[in-house]
Amino acid sequence: MRIEFTSRGIWLAELDLWLDPTEDCKKAWISHGHRDHAGGFHREVFATPETLEIYKIRFQETLDPSQQLHPLRYGQTVELCGARLIPYPASHILGAAQLLIEWRGERIVYTGDIKLREPICGRPTRIVPCDRLITESTFGLPIFHFLSREEARERIVGFAQSCLAEGAAPVFLGHPLGRGQEIVHVLSEAGIPTAVDRSIARFLPLYASCGFPSPGWAPSGGELPEGIALVAPPGFRTPEARGRNLRLAYVSGWAALDNARARTGAEELIPYSDHADFEELLALVEQSGAREIDVVHGYAEPFARILGLRGRLARAPRPAAAAPTAGDEAEG
Repeated sequence: MRIEFTSRGIWLAELDLWLDPTEDCKKAWISHGHRDHAGGFHREVFATPETLEIYKIRFQETLDPSQQLHPLRYGQTVELCGARLIPYPASHILGAAQLLIEWRGERIVYTGDIKLREPICGRPTRIVPCDRLITESTFGLPIFHFLSREEARERIVGFAQSCLAEGAAPVFLGHPLGRGQEIVHVLSEAGIPTAVDRSIARFLPLYASCGFPSPGWAPSGGELPEGIALVAPPGFRTPEARGRNLRLAYVSGWAALDNARARTGAEELIPYSDHADFEELLALVEQSGAREIDVVHGYAEPFARILGLRGRLARAPRPAAAAPTAGDEAEG
């Protein structure tokens, strides 16, 4: 199959299908709901039902009745221009999916953003055997090692309880879509009252409807009473808590970096991510059995070189771009 890697997304020429396009197009597969993957107005959109709901929430003011939204459940097959398209869980955020494309005897898998460790909220990844693997490498360097969901739960709850016991207000910084909802879910399960920033709260009803409720949370705003934790996006300022003894925890793959504490002001660094770490990426490549690997996003060129040194046919076919930095939409 002819596959073109462009600055606006990946184009499957024979299918006239774009994978995670960043600009308007005729037909698009959207792997998940983060803005850097689910941007643009597309006449036809293929995605999981959860991703389509996130797409609607994000772009409700610009959605057009003429759009055709095609919900595909995990494992469901759709025929397109002679190819079979089948989504499988990717464990990145709610609804995230890999796409298997079967075309004239060839099996191509586009993972989008993916991780192998089970998420706090979502379906576990199933590695799909393929001939050609197109995968992301946001954290494709050996310095990145992340916590399991059980370890992350323990660290989040432990920090909150210790802060509250000392009369301090625990503030958790997490991405507005994915990490934020997982933090709120963990705190709610532990019975810890939680105030939630609007950017995170607007997706909580969808998470609850998909089996990941967070009872007891309240929208942030006004005063932050004692005995309450706060969940907010990175860089968020909390005027309602001014004068309180705030203690910050940063929950992200970028928390694995040495400069994370100085950059965020957080005293507690919790390296839990919705992306695969370095060892997970190696395991994904190995277990997929792919003969060819295309590496996109993040540390694509270094990771492709590492795979090459391990005897793999790997390349980083993308326009030149800087590696991601903490705070990007695709952050972990």
